[in-house]
Amino acid sequence: MPQKKQAKSKSPSRPQRAKAQKRTAKPAARKATTKRASAARKSGATRTATTEAVKQLVDALQNHPQQKNLVTAGQQKDQLLRSLIPLYLARALGVEVTSGTTSRFWSKLGVSYAAPNAAKALRIHTGYASDSKKGKTITAKGVRYVEDAIARG
Repeated sequence: MPQKKQAKSKSPSRPQRAKAQKRTAKPAARKATTKRASAARKSGATRTATTEAVKQLVDALQNHPQQKNLVTAGQQKDQLLRSLIPLYLARALGVEVTSGTTSRFWSKLGVSYAAPNAAKALRIHTGYASDSKKGKTITAKGVRYVEDAIARG
């Protein structure tokens, strides 16, 4: 039995694995930097579109007859409601509302709301928003939810 232990300990497989990992890491690093660079180029156009969408949503909120009730409802800790209010305002505008747009909209109003939370709330609570060509759109069930929250005050 001692001979088997010696055979296992002399296995040269570890150094070979380390070399193979080093060789494959370099092309992967190049791909990652290329992806980041192309994403940075695309984000410039996306960021201006998001900024414009946020501006339109804030204007729609200011012109809404129940502006104070919507802001009060958004200050509650209900993440679904916070995610639905920008969709509610964007119904007639034809604006693409993403989780980033939702986050920036609430930050303009002094409410901190992270983009992943907005996406997760809509993903968990199915039936309140649906996917369309321009991002998420609010459904009839979502409209009822927002209007009930406004009525509650």
